[in-house]
Amino acid sequence: MAAKAQSVVASALEVIVGIWAMLMPTFTSMTGGAAASAIATGAVIALAGLAQLFWENVLPSWIGGIAAIWLFISAYGFGMSTAATWNMALAAIAAFLLA
Repeated sequence: MAAKAQSVVASALEVIVGIWAMLMPTFTSMTGGAAASAIATGAVIALAGLAQLFWENVLPSWIGGIAAIWLFISAYGFGMSTAATWNMALAAIAAFLLA
C-alpha cells in the first residue's frame, strides 16, 4: 500500500475511533468527569484525524497521540465500571497506534 493511501486509511480510522470515544458515555456507565473527558478527548482525536486527512504534517499525529495517552490515563483515573474502563483503554490504544 502506498504511503499516502496508508495515511488516509489510518486517519479515517482515527476519526472513527475519536467518534466512538465521544459516543462511549452513551453506551457505557460513564458519568460526570469521566464522560466529559471521554467526549472532549474523543473530539480532539477525531479532529486530529480529520486534520491529518487534509493536511500533510506531523502536528495532527502528535496531537492525536497525546490525546490518546490522556484517554488511556483517564480510563484508569476515573471511577468507572470495568467494561467502560476496558472500552476506553482499548480505544486509547487504537487511537495511539493510528496516530
